[in-house]
Amino acid sequence: MNRTITSEIVVAYGQCPRKAYLLLHSNETGRTNEYICLLEKQKFINQNAYLDSLSQQYPDVRPYNSTNLKTGSSFLINGILQSRIFEAGCSILAKVALPSSLGEYSYEPAIFVGTYQIYSDQKLELIFVSYVLEQVQGQSSAIGRIIGTELKPHKVSLKNGYKILTPILQDLQELIQAKSPEPPPLVLNKHCPYCQFEHLCRGQAEKDDNLSLLDRATAKSLQQYEKKGIFTVKQLSYLYKPRRRNKRAKNLALPLHKLELQALAIRTGKTYLQELPKLTTEPVELFLDIEGIPDQQYNYLIGLLVCGKTTPCKYYSFWANTCEDEALIWQQFTEEINHYPGAPIYHYGDYEVRALAKLARRYGADIEDINHRLINVNTYIYGLVYFPVYSNSLKDIGKFIGATWTSPDASGMQSIVWRCHWDNTQDTKYRNLLITYNQDDCLALKLLTNELCRIKNFADALPEVDFADQPKQWASEGSTELHNQFETILKLAHADYDKNKISLRRSRTNNETKPKRGGQKGHPGSTKLIPPADKVICVPMRTECPEHKGEPLEESERVGECTIIDLIFIESGIKKTVTKYIGKKGFCRKCHRHYNPLEVKSNYLVYGHGFQAWVVYHRLFLRLPYKVITQTLVDQFGEEISEGTIINFLRYFSTYYSETERLLTQKILESPFVHVDETKINIQGVEQYVWVFTDGSHVVFKLTSTREAEVVHQFLSGYDGTLISDFYPGYDSVKCKQQKCWVHLIRDINDDLWKSPFDSEFKDFVLKMRNLIVPILQTVEEYGLKREYLNQFNANVNEFYKETINKSYRSDLAIKYQKRFVRYQDSLFTFLKQDGIPWNNNAGERGLRHLAVQRKISGSFFESFTPQYLLLLGIMQTCRFQGQSLLKFLLSKEVEILKVTK
Repeated sequence: MNRTITSEIVVAYGQCPRKAYLLLHSNETGRTNEYICLLEKQKFINQNAYLDSLSQQYPDVRPYNSTNLKTGSSFLINGILQSRIFEAGCSILAKVALPSSLGEYSYEPAIFVGTYQIYSDQKLELIFVSYVLEQVQGQSSAIGRIIGTELKPHKVSLKNGYKILTPILQDLQELIQAKSPEPPPLVLNKHCPYCQFEHLCRGQAEKDDNLSLLDRATAKSLQQYEKKGIFTVKQLSYLYKPRRRNKRAKNLALPLHKLELQALAIRTGKTYLQELPKLTTEPVELFLDIEGIPDQQYNYLIGLLVCGKTTPCKYYSFWANTCEDEALIWQQFTEEINHYPGAPIYHYGDYEVRALAKLARRYGADIEDINHRLINVNTYIYGLVYFPVYSNSLKDIGKFIGATWTSPDASGMQSIVWRCHWDNTQDTKYRNLLITYNQDDCLALKLLTNELCRIKNFADALPEVDFADQPKQWASEGSTELHNQFETILKLAHADYDKNKISLRRSRTNNETKPKRGGQKGHPGSTKLIPPADKVICVPMRTECPEHKGEPLEESERVGECTIIDLIFIESGIKKTVTKYIGKKGFCRKCHRHYNPLEVKSNYLVYGHGFQAWVVYHRLFLRLPYKVITQTLVDQFGEEISEGTIINFLRYFSTYYSETERLLTQKILESPFVHVDETKINIQGVEQYVWVFTDGSHVVFKLTSTREAEVVHQFLSGYDGTLISDFYPGYDSVKCKQQKCWVHLIRDINDDLWKSPFDSEFKDFVLKMRNLIVPILQTVEEYGLKREYLNQFNANVNEFYKETINKSYRSDLAIKYQKRFVRYQDSLFTFLKQDGIPWNNNAGERGLRHLAVQRKISGSFFESFTPQYLLLLGIMQTCRFQGQSLLKFLLSKEVEILKVTK
């Protein structure tokens, strides 16, 4: 068994832990990947060319050995660095003036690669070389260099590299030291096509029906499914549950790929639709596919398939022999597509969009018209159409619908190999392979668009196609009518039976007419009778015209009268009063109108302020439904009002107390701290958000259609106090001091600790955090939020960050909270540095609690009335926070809450 950790093994572990295991503990050699072999070959070409040039420029270039290392040669080449169980190959060691165990100098590493660009696995290799070099010379290197095909050294900072490398080396050492190591879980990933063990892993995955066969499965989603006991694609397929889309939703959500539905399609062999494809056929259609070398940032083949309804398809290939020919094929391509103005240009994926944009920038062309004509067929599939395949690649879907490729090993990676052979040999065989491959892609794309159009037109009749959220139900002709009647019964079972009678008769014929809406003839209408008055008050005539200031009113013979029903609150209870106001109307000669006296509010009947306050109090504070309030009024006071009248009362009070909200906002912004929190509410089927702002004594609510924190920025514009909030990222950009809620943090940590009780590293992290925060909170409980007592813990915080946070972890949970502590380092401990700043956001949560309960009761709110409700709710919560009586405040007619005594 191999006991040495080499650069190859470290890089392999970074790509896939199972690959590193196979290199260490398996006798399998795998299949040589031609593309990787080409890169290795190019790497040695680059290395030999660069070292020859280096030897000519500098005389002090020596091979790496212990003697030359100690004598301090300027450059050491082709070194094999060894330390304990680590071994790393390093092409160049460059001498720098930095003391080490070797003397007044040390070395910086450089490695060669066979690519033009620099990638993450190459940086990991350099970091490992630097790590072994540090063991050899006793001094770390600040930078290293990677030299690619252009022979230009790329500087790489190694300062933070060890944070990535340390957990990898720890895992590899455990893997080597274990007597009978278990292989890491099999997880297919994006590196698999480049790996020599791909055939082994994929074969095992297909045998096990592994979840990672699904192309869109991420490591996080796999971990979540495994916690639920889901390990195979077949098991996952049973998790999908059809859900009906909310018809009242105004904003259509972006399509999301559902792994459960993809698994269901594979198990059943059917194609499932979330929505019908929206592709339409045109008289002339263009199908585009571009072949390029991403590493070199140039495109060498543009394939275009032109298809008309009445003419056979014609394929055009625009081929570049060298990079310099790219401008020529770009010109040829644009000239050809201009022959078909307005014709859609279909492509698959976003590579073509990026390639065309680069070509246009590179050669100064205007492609606005081309961009408008581009149609990415993948956008009509992703999250909408689920073919029974493991990925949405054109190859997988194309093979399912009957497309074929001339070369059995055709792929994007293989095309790069063919192009490399063409560049080296100029053999037309490789050019023909590439053009044929490109043409096959264009034909597969055309076949796919035709299939999507067929599904769109005939989905109802195709047995191999089904709807995801409303699966087809096949019924005979005779049973269709029964199904329709049963559905009617089920729908009306949720309604009021007295209002919606169920009819099992046959549907109405065309000759029958619908009954007219409205009341039947002979039924009396409903009117409100004015009750007899307990008291009649004569009031004087209005003296001045309200429309023309200074214009006197003349006394007329007309009389205005109004009856006001009100509630009087006395110590022994509540008394209903009916008062009639009567007085002569005044006449204005300018506007020729009669005006009632000031006390006569209406020509009919109104409800007094006390009556309205009683209704608002029962709706707002006691959360009684409208029907219960109307019934209570009938039972207790003999007054019958409609539910709409209650809404009018609430609207009137919200207008009356708009000044109160302004005063509350002013008080909050004068406070040294502000609590902010938000919650979702359902407004007629659409999710919106309610935000609460409070200083612990005053409360204001705001409503927004999205969770964007713009409302917080507007409310706190110019605020110089401290914002107290949870960890929602929208708060982070508010320009003021901040204190994050420790209750949220501790709650999250505690929940994760319950879910992962055997994560010892995370448990150790939590213990150290506990040892830090508990003494602080005990001091707060004993002495309050006073800086003179809390300042002593600043040193403990610095030590916690130094010893616990600035440390490498392998546990995902420990890393998760390590990042949170780093990100919010300045806003977690603000309460230690300022007097009176709360360490939690409990006030914000208390402000929202009443709304959360109302949300459970009501389920949904009305859009037109919610802002008025939230204004009154802010006043109610302010009264509650200050220990005031909401009813007394409403009865007082004051607009400033503090003026009302408790």
